[in-house]
Amino acid sequence: MSNMVEEKVKFFKALGNETRLRIVKYLLENERCACEFESMVDRDQTTISRHLKVLTEAGILEKERDGKNVVYKIEDKNLKDTFQELGIDEIEPCC
Repeated sequence: MSNMVEEKVKFFKALGNETRLRIVKYLLENERCACEFESMVDRDQTTISRHLKVLTEAGILEKERDGKNVVYKIEDKNLKDTFQELGIDEIEPCC
């Protein structure tokens, strides 16, 4: 399998999970600290960290350290626009 195909597979697999889709939904609204997701998606911090890592490695999110916190945001505006066109921003909150 070519490297480009592998990257696409990784990208779409990253979106193939309800928790990760909810994380993307919240990041469409605003960039957020990793610590904010625990109450938003009703998962423990370890699980959230794994999901954030998958999304980052797939090129969907980028992270930036802000003191002790890590802040995540959607990688680029085109990707953000695509997610909105797909209706990810309309997913109902989980909790």
